[in-house]
Amino acid sequence: MAIFKPEMSSAPILFLGPIEVGIVGFQDKSKDFDWADIFIQLELSVKNSEYSNRMTICGQLEKDAEGKIKGGSVLKRMYNLFDMLGCKAGLTIDGKWEDDEGNAIDSISDYLNKSFKTDSEEYVAYAYKKKPKKLGDKVYTEVYPKLFLNTPGGKAQCDKDIAWLKSKGVIQEADASDMPQK
Repeated sequence: MAIFKPEMSSAPILFLGPIEVGIVGFQDKSKDFDWADIFIQLELSVKNSEYSNRMTICGQLEKDAEGKIKGGSVLKRMYNLFDMLGCKAGLTIDGKWEDDEGNAIDSISDYLNKSFKTDSEEYVAYAYKKKPKKLGDKVYTEVYPKLFLNTPGGKAQCDKDIAWLKSKGVIQEADASDMPQK
């Protein structure tokens, strides 16, 4: 009897670079870290992978002397994500979560899990091996904290935005010299 060998694809399945993702769930970890006013972690399903990835939006808010929110780059990242999801919730100047009708949200993770998880890979994210701070440190996979629609236009915008972020040094990818030597 002849040996059966299936045809192999010449293109490897890659889990770095632009990847198609869905949202498995959300966690609010802001209470776990003193320094984080916002710490929303998304668990992402990755197309053709049995493993999930995590994307994190975290940071401190800029506040005035009375503790009222003035701004902060983490707000921009958070609202970019919420806009992509179609989520109308947000923070008041007192740091309380509310929906677009002014109703208090006790748990932002419960609110997001209820309405914004997906059953398929509706988005594109950018995963990369992050350059370590010091030579010899472990190299981790990171997902840049921004989602794009999984459409030709969304993929093109992802490529454009990531190229700009790399050119500005915001995204610094590890190369072979950063990997552990055997």
